[in-house]
Amino acid sequence: MEPQKLINSINCSFRTFGRHSFRLIPSRHDGLCYIIEGTSSALNRFPNESEEVKVIEWFNDFWLFFSIKFKKIGTDEKRKVERKKESQINTHISLSIFQGDETDDKKCQLFRAEWDDYNNNSDEKHAQPHWHITSSQAIESTMEKYANVFEMHDFIEILEEEKRKVFDVKKIHFAMNGNWHNDGHHIHKVEQEQQIVRWLQGMLSHLRTELVSL
Repeated sequence: MEPQKLINSINCSFRTFGRHSFRLIPSRHDGLCYIIEGTSSALNRFPNESEEVKVIEWFNDFWLFFSIKFKKIGTDEKRKVERKKESQINTHISLSIFQGDETDDKKCQLFRAEWDDYNNNSDEKHAQPHWHITSSQAIESTMEKYANVFEMHDFIEILEEEKRKVFDVKKIHFAMNGNWHNDGHHIHKVEQEQQIVRWLQGMLSHLRTELVSL
């Protein structure tokens, strides 16, 4: 799959997206990454790190961030990559939904959808595509900030103790399209541009229906 062809297909399919433009542009920090650059700030949280991003308004108080990263596989790759040509390009797709006011620079990240082929082999344990549930990170961050402001160090210790009692679901790759009912696999390869476009269209339509009904 050609990276630029995929970017063009997505931009062409999402020319109209509410009041704002759903358009992928090259990232200023990484030439192999394309992002949707919005007008409001948010924090894209991962298990071990966070990055500040610009999100676009979707509807009500929901916001969206989308990125596609391409990575060339070469001979200097540290991890072992089997059966891949040197010119092989891996694709990582990520879409996050946030909730919050326009002036809130720490909007609550509700969940993130991802699809990649970084480890596209029969032994891959993570489902592709998949969900990450991330809303708890924002709640934890707010509670820790509150405790620090009022120097409630005992509260932070209690919070950390309680967190250790519950499994961290942020680390789970919740399968989005497992083919188990047909005795199939949980991996769907990133192969065709229109396949990705249809996935995005269907996912956003379904998410909007679910969020509106809350």
